[in-house]
Amino acid sequence: MTIDRPLTGRLAASPTERQVRAARRFSRIGLVMTVGWLLLVPAFVLWTGLPGPAWLAALVPLYLASMLLHLIRIRRYVRSLGTPAPPAFVVPACVVGLAITLVGVASSWGGWTWALVAGVLLGDVVAGRRARVIAVWVVGSTLVVLGSTYAVGALVGPDIGGVPVSPWFAAGISTFYVAGMWCLDVERLWWFKAVTDLDDSRRTAAELATARERLRLADDLHDILGHALEVVAFKSELAARLMEADPDRARSEMDEVQRVARESLTEVRALVRSTRDTDLAVELAGARAVLGSAGVTLEVHGDPEAVAPAARNVLGRVLREAMTNVLRHAQPSSCTIEIAADRLVVCNDGVTGPGDGAGTGLVGLERYLEDHAGRLAAGCDGRGGYRLEAVLGSGR
Repeated sequence: MTIDRPLTGRLAASPTERQVRAARRFSRIGLVMTVGWLLLVPAFVLWTGLPGPAWLAALVPLYLASMLLHLIRIRRYVRSLGTPAPPAFVVPACVVGLAITLVGVASSWGGWTWALVAGVLLGDVVAGRRARVIAVWVVGSTLVVLGSTYAVGALVGPDIGGVPVSPWFAAGISTFYVAGMWCLDVERLWWFKAVTDLDDSRRTAAELATARERLRLADDLHDILGHALEVVAFKSELAARLMEADPDRARSEMDEVQRVARESLTEVRALVRSTRDTDLAVELAGARAVLGSAGVTLEVHGDPEAVAPAARNVLGRVLREAMTNVLRHAQPSSCTIEIAADRLVVCNDGVTGPGDGAGTGLVGLERYLEDHAGRLAAGCDGRGGYRLEAVLGSGR
């Protein structure tokens, strides 16, 4: 059996994975654009003319503090997506955001541009919180900015930096930036988290699919090799007993051992190629031969050819596991098999133990039937026998 190593790098990337990578890349670009908006503020101030040195002495430290707070928040948010900002960040962000807005409005006629910075900081504060909390924060911040900037504009006077500006105009533009810029910041952070969560979900789904496939392979290998080795052990023991009394019969049994071994090898290869099929009629013929060699009387009710192909494949596997259990866990003298369109019942006597424990084979068989919309019931019948019943869904 050859197991190829998984491809790595660009050759292994599926279209979905490439789309996720592209989405994450564009999310990062969006975060960079937010920083670009912050850099636009001093650019606009330079274009309109710098305010006085006293104002610059206050605005520059506030602006640098705002950039530092924003970068710290982004870094922590990316490391722990969806986590609300701690109070240690919220308090300085609110103080710096409000301060830079008020000082900016008082510094010059275009000072309302500094409210862009406050809007971004508000987005950093509300990112990762519930919708109701965000609404409270946004409404409260908008009212605070509107009232405080109007008061500052009225206090400074109608001429801000030598240019006539209405207090309502400066207050309105500042409030608009605070009420709107947070959304752009939160949106980019939300998309970044959503894309990352989708990527994690995709990876988890792939890991679960791999684990499920390995479990299916283990069940199939148990089904094939468990049955084959049980038959080989039984017929080898029978041939050893007949070696002196009936050499021809012993030779025939050993030929049967070789046939079973070769068929099992063929089925293992088919399993690796995912082309293995288990037919109910073939398994029933094998059950007749094995039980006949053991001197067990077999009674069959129903025709396997009357079962639909899909159900015949599923019930064939059930019959194989049932025969394995009969040979391994019982010393039967008789066995009955009932076959219906969506049902298979196997009963045997000669149970030597409790018979109610769920072995590895029955656990795997139950899981197999559940995958095919069926169910399994197995246990002692209370009269020294064992009964196994498999029922498929109505869709078969």
